[in-house]
Amino acid sequence: MAKTCLCIDVGGSSIKYAKIDESRTLMDYGKVPTPHEGVKEYLSALEGIYQKFEGQVDGITMSVPGMIDSGAGICISAGNLRFADGIHLVEEMEQRCKVPVAIMNDAKCAALAEAAWGALEDCEDGVVLVLGTGIGGALVKDGKIHMGSHFAAGEFSFVILGNEPDQETATWAGVNGNPRLLRMAARAKRIDADTINGEDVFRWINEGDEVMIGVLDEFTRPLARMIMNLQAIYDPDRFAIGGGISRQPKLLESIQKNLDRLYAIYPVDVPKAEVTTCKFFNEANLVGAYRNYLRTFGE
Repeated sequence: MAKTCLCIDVGGSSIKYAKIDESRTLMDYGKVPTPHEGVKEYLSALEGIYQKFEGQVDGITMSVPGMIDSGAGICISAGNLRFADGIHLVEEMEQRCKVPVAIMNDAKCAALAEAAWGALEDCEDGVVLVLGTGIGGALVKDGKIHMGSHFAAGEFSFVILGNEPDQETATWAGVNGNPRLLRMAARAKRIDADTINGEDVFRWINEGDEVMIGVLDEFTRPLARMIMNLQAIYDPDRFAIGGGISRQPKLLESIQKNLDRLYAIYPVDVPKAEVTTCKFFNEANLVGAYRNYLRTFGE
């Protein structure tokens, strides 16, 4: 069985890739734009990445968006890459590249990395929340990723929080996706949200901007409430927060502050959620894809 793989992480705007060996070292890291024209262009981009590593790796493993049947190698749905819905991605890539291929949902890859070697390594049960455009995630049960009967367990983006499901903030993705944080910050600054990014927001927070600190507090309040709800429903050992935003220490501080506030006023003594950040941050999907390859084809 191959110990060195080409690991690919397909995102909405870019496809990241790296070669990973038994030491879990990421080598020859790079990225290319994600094509949105159609399946042909998508597969060509993936094959083009492999051609850079042909002869150096014995297999390909991929982290991809959507509801993924890893066993069958099919993208039942492909997230915002709608053109790839239903594609037999493993078969297509194996035909083109002539090496073994494994695939798994991106957030579940992140959870797999954290459960195997990261923030949840010592946990039987855990929850990974990946904060991005939406709320990706996964449930870890007895050290394994819980897939669900439709391969959709942990799709937290779709949780309904509002009374009208067609409203922008009716879903958890609408309430705690990164775009809403930017809109909240822009409204507080009275500027266009298209002119700022997350780094700007946290730079202001780290500089002590009281208005922006208040925006972050408002943003993490529903996030803390949902963590508290999931603790009551699932009772995990620990939550691990991932996504690019999780690199900011102020985010975890704000989540914990709001959790402490909620538990202090809650009328019942209940187990309290333990929250930390993912160990692998933005690289979790690539590392988890490697773990999925080992799991699929044998250690």
